[in-house]
Amino acid sequence: MQIQVKVGILVVVGILLIVGSIIFQMQFDKMFDKILSSKLVLQPGSKTFESFKSPPVPIFMQFYFFNVTNKDDVVDNGAKPALQQVGPYTYAERQLKYDLSFDDEAGTVTYLQNKSFVFRPELSGGLTENDRITTINAVMMSVGVKFATLPDAVKAIVEILFKRFQIEPFITKPVGELLFHGYDEPFLAQLGKLTKKPEHLRGKFGFFYPKNNTHGGYYTIKSGVQGMEDYQDIVSWKGKPAVDFWKRDMWGGDTCNMINGTSGNQFARPISKHKRLELYTAELCRSIFAVFQKEVIHGPMTLYRYVLPDYLLADSPDNECYCVDDFTCRASMIDVSPCREGAPVVMSTPHFYQGSSQDLTYVEGLNPRQEEHETYLDIEPNTGVTFRAAKRIQLNMVLRPYSEIPSFGNVPEVILPVLWVNESAVVPLERAYALHRTLNLPFTLVKVATGVLVVLGVVLILAGLIKLGLLMRHKHRLKKSPTANNRAQNDKEKEKHTVLSEKLNSANYS
Repeated sequence: MQIQVKVGILVVVGILLIVGSIIFQMQFDKMFDKILSSKLVLQPGSKTFESFKSPPVPIFMQFYFFNVTNKDDVVDNGAKPALQQVGPYTYAERQLKYDLSFDDEAGTVTYLQNKSFVFRPELSGGLTENDRITTINAVMMSVGVKFATLPDAVKAIVEILFKRFQIEPFITKPVGELLFHGYDEPFLAQLGKLTKKPEHLRGKFGFFYPKNNTHGGYYTIKSGVQGMEDYQDIVSWKGKPAVDFWKRDMWGGDTCNMINGTSGNQFARPISKHKRLELYTAELCRSIFAVFQKEVIHGPMTLYRYVLPDYLLADSPDNECYCVDDFTCRASMIDVSPCREGAPVVMSTPHFYQGSSQDLTYVEGLNPRQEEHETYLDIEPNTGVTFRAAKRIQLNMVLRPYSEIPSFGNVPEVILPVLWVNESAVVPLERAYALHRTLNLPFTLVKVATGVLVVLGVVLILAGLIKLGLLMRHKHRLKKSPTANNRAQNDKEKEKHTVLSEKLNSANYS
């Protein structure tokens, strides 16, 4: 075989190895994306579906109360409330989705989600559910708001009840009763009879009573069967595709009532730093969004941290549709009374973080800090799974003087912090390492293999070029060789001719 043919084979094979490796790498990425997406689809029996039904990661709810230390001065003299933060009271949270139904044609799954909470004293720093906290009388604040709208006959009865039960603006109760267990409220029992409430809901109140071991209504979400671009986006809540709590937006549309995004546990993959993530939160009765902040490390994984931007709850025209009245329309807050049966509840960031500095002056004891009070989601960008999260929300109530309730006559008008909650979850490191291997080992193997083939291709091309260079050099020498031989032959001929001439000359001379 001629050397030129050998050189050509080496170069062609080298180029094929390099080009083939690049094409294979590209096709493998697409193939792996399809495989990964197929594994995320919510279908009965799949591993993803089992994790969806009952998250295998520990979830905790930490409650921090604001104990009012000067209640008498507040009631008698209208003094600024002095608050003492007490907590955390830590509860283990268990989530279980049930009553599931699939609609593959629509690409959805509908379910109820039960949430249960168990107190964990070992994670509460010596605090117990028997600790007594002084806080606002939420029942009476709610009654005060509704009093003006009651029929005259009912008003007369309520006034009698006020006097009979000696209603006070503040109460002191055990933590367990203020949260999930509820406490007996005789006034509420009598009022329940008047309003014909179900008997099991009469006479007790707690900020989260009776929500332990209950569900929050039916959710319908995208399962991924018909595509992953809207994976786990909420289609409807309680059978409705939108809520009806809020006013029209500044452009006259109904965007503020839209249910956008997911519940926050999962987002459509892959995650882009330049795209905000939307989610719906029932605590705020509205959709919110998070924006990329930075990359963070969790074991072997690099996660994208998303946070709630300061303009999300800003006092701005964009949020005008969420304003209920001028007093509660403030930065970092949202008046949720439209979805709390008119109760004067205002949700906010803890310690009014990202709010107005002026709001901090109306009470004593608040100290907003980003590292403690910021809500964040740490998301694995390839799968869209939330690996670490902290949802931090504060519950406040509007404290106002009500002329109809004598004991409320001197209290200041203020948005009073009651408690704030840190609901957090972290995927354990062993699961993070396992997923990291699943996601990265195939790519690592492919990269190593394609890298070796590319290097081999480069070596073959270089070998061919070297052979070609040697061939060209050899030919160049061959071209030069005849000239040199001729010159040497001519020199010999000249030498012979010179010797012969000298001999002839010598003979003639003789």
